[in-house]
Amino acid sequence: MVHIRQRAEKERMPAGRTKITAEKGRMPADRIKAADKKILKYIKKAAAAVCCLSISFSAVSAKAVYAADSKWDIENTFDKEECSQGDTLLLSVTLKGSSTSKEQEISAINGVLEYDTSLFQVAESDILPAEKNAVKKCTFDEAEGKFSIQYSSGIKAKDASALFQIKLHVAEDAEAGKTTVCVTNLEWSGTDGKQKETIEHRVPAYLTIRETQKSEPGDVNGDGRTDLTDARLVMQHYNGVKTLEGAQLKSADANGDGKVNLTDVKMIIQYYNGEIDEF
Repeated sequence: MVHIRQRAEKERMPAGRTKITAEKGRMPADRIKAADKKILKYIKKAAAAVCCLSISFSAVSAKAVYAADSKWDIENTFDKEECSQGDTLLLSVTLKGSSTSKEQEISAINGVLEYDTSLFQVAESDILPAEKNAVKKCTFDEAEGKFSIQYSSGIKAKDASALFQIKLHVAEDAEAGKTTVCVTNLEWSGTDGKQKETIEHRVPAYLTIRETQKSEPGDVNGDGRTDLTDARLVMQHYNGVKTLEGAQLKSADANGDGKVNLTDVKMIIQYYNGEIDEF
């Protein structure tokens, strides 16, 4: 086999550069093996690139076909865009129809909740179906994220109908940063047991998890002071006007008895007025 071997010859060139010339000859066996390995490496890289391109193209094509044929979609939305470690979030799943979509009568809903189990905890009781009085059975597989809602009688759904909500509890040690949650592979059955609609939704809800601020008893809003503003927040929580979570809820429990009530409000006011020095 004839190879091209490169040989550098020093010749007089402008600016003292070195000219590279080529001549025919046989390469040593060890250099042939090295060259073959390098060629094989490039072939593998090229094959991997073609494979990735094929997968990406297939995914785009499938989505395009689905978008053209479907009359329905769903929307995933959180009740807040940012939260802290230890907070509880509410994910709402809403039905979205096109101009040709008609009202649907649904007897069962199945789907998959895609979420990071190291960041959130979700239990069966956290699946909150619409028209809960009509629910016959509701199940949730925490390991796989699969859920099922069965109704004793059909419910009617149309564009902008709230299908269900899901509570997600942020872990106390959840890693701070951005994450997503998505309900996908949603399928519902009609009351006749034959009609089925499948929505392979892939647009998630976005969320930013912040590190929890260090909680200090009585300093509910975390501004470094314990004053009447904090007492008012505890009172609002106790009366159900406002819901405190995470570090705020811990700070609201001024006496540390595990409950947030008027005793905590009284202690915060006493501390503010100088009647007590600590909680």
